Amino acid sequence: MTTPVKFSANGPRGWAAEADIPLETAKLIEGNAMGHDHIYFSRGAPEVRAGIWRAEPYTDFYEDYPCDEFMYVLEGSVTLENDEFSETYRKGDAFLVPKGFRGYWKQTEPMLKYYVMID
Repeated sequence: MTTPVKFSANGPRGWAAEADIPLETAKLIEGNAMGHDHIYFSRGAPEVRAGIWRAEPYTDFYEDYPCDEFMYVLEGSVTLENDEFSETYRKGDAFLVPKGFRGYWKQTEPMLKYYVMID
């Protein structure tokens, strides 16, 4: 694709009404990781994916975060923490989780975000 891609905070038509499905997790600590994802853009070499994602509350532990991921929080919040770091990101915050991050993803409320992942 060589044209700009517009993202909607409601996802594509009908996406907001689609049922949540189980999310892939690293090591689920607490909660029931249910949500939904829509990829607006993808390309290989290096692999890039960009889209919108939503999830119910859960806590996950990453031994080695699998990619560089830029996120922009549309709704809700998440706290990322490990022995050296703890920060909460809320609606309107943008942040990047670098590949290799070791720590917790603590989401205590439903969350909606835009993301860009680069492998």
